[in-house]
Amino acid sequence: MKAENASIDQVAKATQDAVKMQPGKWQTQIKFVSVDVPGMPKAQADMMGQQMAKMSEQTTETCVTPEMVNKPPSEMFGGKAGAGCTYEKFELTGGKIDSVMSCKPQGAGEMKSTTTGTLSGTSYELASDTTMSGTPGMPGGKMTMKTQITGKRIGDCPATKG
Repeated sequence: MKAENASIDQVAKATQDAVKMQPGKWQTQIKFVSVDVPGMPKAQADMMGQQMAKMSEQTTETCVTPEMVNKPPSEMFGGKAGAGCTYEKFELTGGKIDSVMSCKPQGAGEMKSTTTGTLSGTSYELASDTTMSGTPGMPGGKMTMKTQITGKRIGDCPATKG
């Protein structure tokens, strides 16, 4: 599946059958590899790096329902519909993803994110490089982040009590 200049919703719809996540309990971890803010004082940059490192130690667990698998929300593909985001490029072939997404949220500058990695029905591994520029109040007006996102199915969801 390939797309250019496509909306988040278009990509979500076009890929819903490309890689089907298996319903069940999923564990996700987002690790901040690096953050660079040119012009930020070293003490402030160090503090920000420490905060991001603490956040990246957190792991979340989510119950993915059969309904979610059949109609994945646009949030799984990088954002909420209407957030001013489009995929300049989106390619998902043979379980490998390669994408470039640009966002222009109102009053918040511009964001560009490049994501590569692998997806399967039971796991995913993604690497993302994100640059934000023109953000009001940010020293130098620019920030670059590198993140790693991993997820895996770890079992069935707990039965709901009715």
